[in-house]
Amino acid sequence: MKIRFLILILFFLLPAVSSGQRGQGSAERARGTLRAAVDGELSGPLFSRCIAAVEIADARSGDILYARNTQLLLRPASNVKLYTSAAAVLGLPTDFHFETRLGATDSSLRTLICIGGGDPLLTQQDIQKLADMAYDAGVRTLDTLVMDPSLLREDIYGRGWMWDDESDPFTPYLDAFSIDGNVVSVHVRRRRGVTDSLDISTDPPSALFTFTPVANTRGDGIFRLERRPRGNAFLVYGQPRSTSAVRERFSIWRPRELVADLLRRAFAQRGMVTDRTVVTFGDASTAMSMIGGIRRPLDDVLAAMNKRSDNLAAEMTLRALTFGTRRMSEGITGDDGLEDLVSILVTHGLDREGFALADGSGISFYNLSTAASLGRLLRMLAAHARFPRFRSSLAIGGRDGTLRARLSGIPTSSGIQAKTGTVRGVSALSGYVEAPGGRLLTVVMLMQNFSGRHAPYRGVQDHILKHCLAYSAALSRVTAPR
Repeated sequence: MKIRFLILILFFLLPAVSSGQRGQGSAERARGTLRAAVDGELSGPLFSRCIAAVEIADARSGDILYARNTQLLLRPASNVKLYTSAAAVLGLPTDFHFETRLGATDSSLRTLICIGGGDPLLTQQDIQKLADMAYDAGVRTLDTLVMDPSLLREDIYGRGWMWDDESDPFTPYLDAFSIDGNVVSVHVRRRRGVTDSLDISTDPPSALFTFTPVANTRGDGIFRLERRPRGNAFLVYGQPRSTSAVRERFSIWRPRELVADLLRRAFAQRGMVTDRTVVTFGDASTAMSMIGGIRRPLDDVLAAMNKRSDNLAAEMTLRALTFGTRRMSEGITGDDGLEDLVSILVTHGLDREGFALADGSGISFYNLSTAASLGRLLRMLAAHARFPRFRSSLAIGGRDGTLRARLSGIPTSSGIQAKTGTVRGVSALSGYVEAPGGRLLTVVMLMQNFSGRHAPYRGVQDHILKHCLAYSAALSRVTAPR
């Protein structure tokens, strides 16, 4: 009887063991295929003179599937936004809002106070809404408009930002007041049949922007616009060769002044008397009664930050980490936000030695991170209850954001959700890959110290993402041991 009993046990166990061995063997073959494929992508002449740090891991188990140069401190470019958005998701209340407030000092409603709340997505339409609120509250004559930007201190740019990038749209002026991303679009058109005559308009419209024609001393006949440093004055060199409109974008200097100008204009359009309105800037410590405000959900800002790689959204989110923990009497700085960012992420288990940040957006050349640290950050979020919120802020392959034009030819590209990063000599991409029915992977790719175009490196990244999709799909067919 004992022999027959043992035979029966073996009869039932052997298929399970065999199935487990087959599953383990299939997983190892898939892993070997992935490693060989990624090695092949990184072995070409493209990487003979530059650095590529790549880490691929199972997001749930933490198993490292592929690793190359993962302990090197490298420049992550806009992958810094992953640290910023992760700290915001983990450290700020779920109902956190950026708020621009409007109030009156007394019942006469002739002195209004507008308090900047660091909202990076404030628009001209929002300015109109504030004017409507004022009118509905009974404001008819405005004597004084006080603009209070005291929430933030005057560190108008991040540490390590290039001085000669000041007028570029990707380098926004940092202020408690923002408007249209702190970017102005300038439209220039040559008038038909009129020599040396130009029509120039701006969006947002404002007389604060001035334009001075200048002879093109280069002699190349090329029309160009130039914003002079530390101001909103523009030099206009030459003329467009055709009568078609030329459009260029520039960062705005001191956007608080533009917000005040647009507010006063919106008040006037609503029928209020503003001919003698005095605008002042400073800390409005006077008590006020609320008229209304514009509230911006954090999730809207996170989506702008990670999908579109909006630098202003990232910098304001970094500073927002401090809004809920302390209010500095002299105003909040980027360093205050960085201190809280590190505290939040280390508290949740991230190793402090893997990253050193100078800003929240990735513009600064002082930012450093290892691929291993970014990988740990992504896996840490994947294990957290707020993961869906974080993941939904990332660009989707072939669908939206900075990945809209990439991976569009792959049917399962929507399984790629990631953050791109681009500055001169750096191309990065980090995020998640999951094929339908497959395993969730974290992927980090930091490529840098190259010259020339970014496109070849993005192409390699896309190929690696395809290999990750294939690996994720392959694991869906692997049966784990019983």
